[in-house]
Amino acid sequence: MLYPLTLRSSPRLFSFLALLAAFLLGANAYAGTVWLNNGDRITGTIQSLDGGKLLVKTEYGGNIRVDITHVKTLESDSELVVKDGEFNNDYRAKLVAAGDGTVTLQGVERADGQTTPVSTAVPVASITRVVRPTPFLNEATFKGRFDLAATRKTASTKTQDYTLNTFNELRHGMWRHQLAADYTRNKEDSTDSTYNYGAGYTLDYFISEKAFWQGRAKYRRDFVEELNRQVVYGTGPGYQFWDNELGAFSLSALMSRVHYGYTDGSSENAYAASLRWDYVRYFYGKEFELYTRGEVLRPINSDTKFAINGEVGARYNMNSWMSVYLKYARNQVSGDGRQGGINESVYSTGIGVRW
Repeated sequence: MLYPLTLRSSPRLFSFLALLAAFLLGANAYAGTVWLNNGDRITGTIQSLDGGKLLVKTEYGGNIRVDITHVKTLESDSELVVKDGEFNNDYRAKLVAAGDGTVTLQGVERADGQTTPVSTAVPVASITRVVRPTPFLNEATFKGRFDLAATRKTASTKTQDYTLNTFNELRHGMWRHQLAADYTRNKEDSTDSTYNYGAGYTLDYFISEKAFWQGRAKYRRDFVEELNRQVVYGTGPGYQFWDNELGAFSLSALMSRVHYGYTDGSSENAYAASLRWDYVRYFYGKEFELYTRGEVLRPINSDTKFAINGEVGARYNMNSWMSVYLKYARNQVSGDGRQGGINESVYSTGIGVRW
């Protein structure tokens, strides 16, 4: 015989439903909220404020950008790093809803290395910058990007251009892993004017909140130039100047070992000193992005005197996962040896997907 399932006959089910309801209510209670002047309300996680654009991450609409002039008041689900431009104050505080056009900051004010508890109301319009604090010990986070630019022309000659690259980062605890790869091919009829690919892996161990020790390895293969193989690996200290919702900037100085191979079968090995950089800056609620990353390398006691590999670009983020980009990439290896070097510039524009 089948018995109907009731809460009275199933106390475990009742307990489960009660816990589930409490969790859902709690999740809703701790969500950030933005009240607009027209009476609308946005519920989600406040990510950043920069250039007058407030970025809110929602479960129902992805990232939503709001002009701060349309905000009546707002509250956050946790402490944020807040810059008050009107009084030039710096806070780490929760945002608490207040009267029209104002918000209460509850936390601490930071000045001259000192912190002072505060609970003060300020005009919403006076807040110039908000970012979420980056904890020193992060839980495992993964993010990545894939960019594609491709053109094909059929006329008296057939031209095909392809540029693909991907960048992925995994961070857990004190460790940060970065894996990058790229592929470029420019072909006219059956002749390649550019044809190469490369991959690199970087491992950072954070000694403190800013300082880290870096190890990396890179391989590059070229099917057109006389310098057809490059292998670089090295290690050294680095410093993370900042890393938050508005961007990141780091420098690292490495002692490296380089191996160059040529089409005639000869090769060259040398030690080298290098400086690497990685910079990205977001604007208007992450709608626009400027970035540059790369490396300058100086071999020691080698025919190769100088090498640079890097790129600079701009990106327009149409939504939280798709973008349009324009970039310039440079790959140069030069010296006094009899072997040929590389002097390559690539301009590309295309679409990008991030996760």
